[in-house]
This record gives sequence, C-alpha cells and structure tokens, in this order.
Amino acid sequence: MKKSTFLLLAGALFAIVILPSFIVGYERIDAGHAGVKFNLYGDAKGVDDVEAVSGANWYFKPTTDIFEVPTYVQNAVYTREDSKVSDGNEEFRVTTKDGLVVAFDVSMNYYTPQEAVVKIFKKYRKPISHLEKTIIKNYLREAFNTTSANYTADELYAKRNAFQDESAAKIKSMLEPEGFIVEQVVLLNELRLPNSVVENIEAKVNANQQALRKKEELNSATADADKRVAKARGDSLSMVIEAAGKAAAYKMEKRELTPELLQKQFIERWDGKLPVYGEVPQLFRTISK
Repeated sequence: MKKSTFLLLAGALFAIVILPSFIVGYERIDAGHAGVKFNLYGDAKGVDDVEAVSGANWYFKPTTDIFEVPTYVQNAVYTREDSKVSDGNEEFRVTTKDGLVVAFDVSMNYYTPQEAVVKIFKKYRKPISHLEKTIIKNYLREAFNTTSANYTADELYAKRNAFQDESAAKIKSMLEPEGFIVEQVVLLNELRLPNSVVENIEAKVNANQQALRKKEELNSATADADKRVAKARGDSLSMVIEAAGKAAAYKMEKRELTPELLQKQFIERWDGKLPVYGEVPQLFRTISK
C-alpha cells in the first residue's frame, strides 16, 4: 500500500507540476516586437495569430509555437572583416561595365512593420537574423550587381555616391514588396579596386592637379601682367594730362605776359634799393679827363 500510495502521489505530482511544462508554453512579447503564433501540425498548420503589443502568451506546446519578431530598426552590416556584426568575409563583390571586380562593405538600416510580420513568416519560416544573412543579402547582391553594370571601375570610384544612391533605391524597391522597409544603405570604408585601376586613377588625379597648378600659375602671371599694363597706362595718362596742363598754363601765361605786367611784377618784387656800382676803372677816368 505504501508503495502504491507513493506511486500515486508521484504520478499526481508529475501530472500537476512536471507534465504541464511539457504541454503548456509561455512567451512574453515585449514592446517593439510582434508575436507570431502558429500551428505545427494538421490542416491548420500556419500562422493564425499575431500579438503586436507586449504581454504574456500561453499556448499548447504539442501543436502550437510562438515566434517573436523585432519591429524596431535593425542594422545589418556586411564587411570583409570578421566581427561581432559580420560573420567571416561578407563583403559584396560586383562586376563593372568594363569587366573588372570591385569589392566593398555595406551597412543597411531597415525594419519589419507589424502588419508585415505575418506575411514574412508565412513565406520564409525563419528568424529575421537568419534572413539578414540569406534572403536579404541576396537581394542586396542582385541590386548592387545590376547597378554596377552601368559603371566602369573608374566611374564607380569617381561616382561612389551616385552608385550608392542608385543601389539603395533599387534595394528599397526590391525589399519593400517582401515586407521590409529600408531606411538607409551606406557603402562603408573604401572601394576595393584592382591595383591597375588604382594606379590609373592616381595618375589621372596627379595629372589633373598639375594641370590645375599650371593654370593657377598662368592666371596669376596674367593677372600680374594686367596690373603692370594698367599701371603703365595710368602713369602714361597721368604724364599726358600733366604735360597738357603745363602747356596750357604756359600758353596762357605767355599770352598774358605784357610789358605793363612785367613792369608791375618788377615793382612788386623791388626791395627799394638802388644798384650799387663799384669804383670806375682807371681807363674810364683817363678818358673822361
């Protein structure tokens, strides 16, 4: 009896305490997430409920499960370096119009709106973190390759921002129908081009800089020459004006210089003293006798 009683109590304990943990599940959906409850078996297999607010959710484990999806902005990073946000080499490599391969790193901000969570889960049945490394990355790769086909390697380097913006627009148009809202796509770090292209670009940059320096020197020399010409013209004109003024003054003075005017000027300048003559030479005295 004691043994049967013990077994009965153990069975009751299992049925009351332990068994429910295998049958009944609990999931709390936090703010900024959407909960997707779906059936695991039977004809009703699929998504049948979405909780867009935080709260507690109980469900029957054998046939049901709950999947939590973030609805806030996510940042997906794809880089060559192995890091916390990038697993191994996840750089993008594209082929340009002239057949060269260019590699680069990418950062993308996106989110899944609440109303699209069910649609995304129905189609892919995978966590968002998994989709970032597979489905979403494939869409990005297709968009970058399609856009890069319109650029040569040199143009891609010179028009990086244009390539980035065109690719971002294409990525948005491809991902939004899938339920993902893309806010920003940015090319990180430098574009990794073939060495021959880099050397060619550097040579062009140096040539352009030298041409600009020569042009600036020429402009400076021309400006200095213009200044000297302008000064010479100014000095010449000043001399002509001054000479013309003197000639006119002299002409006027000559015209007005009459005997009466000369006598008047003599009187005005005379100090009242008569001329003083020295002793008459001996020759004149002899003659006067």
